[in-house]
Amino acid sequence: MNETDGDHKDRDNECSVSPSALSRVLRGVVVATKTPDDIAVPIDQWILSCGSKGTSDHDATTAALRPDEWCNAATLGLSHEDSQQVARVAIGVAFLREKARRSQDVTAADLAMVWDLVRGAITHPMTTGPRFSAARSSQGFLAIPLCSLLKDGNIDELYRFHIWLPDGQRGNLDFAVHSHQAYAQSWILAGEGKDRQYAVEPVTSVADATHAMYALSWADGKNTSTTYKTHQTSSTVVNTGKFVRTTQTSGPVVHTRDMSYYIPSAVFHSTDVAPDTLHATLFVFDSHRGFRKDAPVLGPKDSESSTQLRDPAGVTPAALANMVETMRSWEMLMEQGQRHSKRAEWEDARQAFSKALNLCESVPDFPQVARYKDQVLGQLEDVRSKL
Repeated sequence: MNETDGDHKDRDNECSVSPSALSRVLRGVVVATKTPDDIAVPIDQWILSCGSKGTSDHDATTAALRPDEWCNAATLGLSHEDSQQVARVAIGVAFLREKARRSQDVTAADLAMVWDLVRGAITHPMTTGPRFSAARSSQGFLAIPLCSLLKDGNIDELYRFHIWLPDGQRGNLDFAVHSHQAYAQSWILAGEGKDRQYAVEPVTSVADATHAMYALSWADGKNTSTTYKTHQTSSTVVNTGKFVRTTQTSGPVVHTRDMSYYIPSAVFHSTDVAPDTLHATLFVFDSHRGFRKDAPVLGPKDSESSTQLRDPAGVTPAALANMVETMRSWEMLMEQGQRHSKRAEWEDARQAFSKALNLCESVPDFPQVARYKDQVLGQLEDVRSKL
């Protein structure tokens, strides 16, 4: 096989994104970021112009580009930095979407690339209108919409950035067991989460029940309904009077950085994150891989309703993205130190742990700094005793 043949084979094995797929994702990014039409339309026209360059069957195939090629093209084809950042979010999400749809593993390098694109846009000081927004979920985490595509009032595809802060806020545990209308998948950016799944059996006797079923609705400041809203002011669950008994069927399954897991539509589960730790994921609801309209939340047998306000209490998306990037760096340094320690490479281990300690001490607002600093100091003490 000559070098050219090898290049073609490598390209065939890579995950590229077509102009039509990128254009679809862009529509969702525009909704999620409230991008004005005068910014969004030129980006879409640029994407379609990239696709129209293929005039033959071969050209039409090669119009699909790798993420780095799309990013390079955006730099050349879009004059305003805000437009480039919006396009990069679409490129990152579209790549993640293509990998998931093709049932291809998202590698650590893939996830890092997508996160770099998303983080760069979230932390970029937009001046022309696009903006990211954070909202508090009833499950305790903060969610930042990245791409929102709705159909007939339901989620079609919804990509979000989720972060559980080490602030003790973990939602109302009485409503921890829940299901989703759409198939859900998470890619772990940082920290540790534990997932449990449950079998649910209807019962007629309150005495036999562990929970009641609750119906979910969303409010956006204009109305409250079961129609999903990308930008919400609150969500409310209301007791339906239907009682069930739950049995845990799996878990806790631990998920850490660079791992991925999925929850089929209408499957009951709960996610547990220690209250003093940070955990973050990229997340998708994808109705094309499963959707069920009736997907209740479980709650107390004797309550009537519960409302969760979406107010993020002043925490900005940029601050959240920076926290996650800091934690990813800290985790990587800790893992480097631990690998060196296992090989008795004590000086290399000391250097890695020292860099992790420096992160704790030098980064303003390092999350739960005392907890993470203690972890590093424990490792450093052990390593120094070996030197």
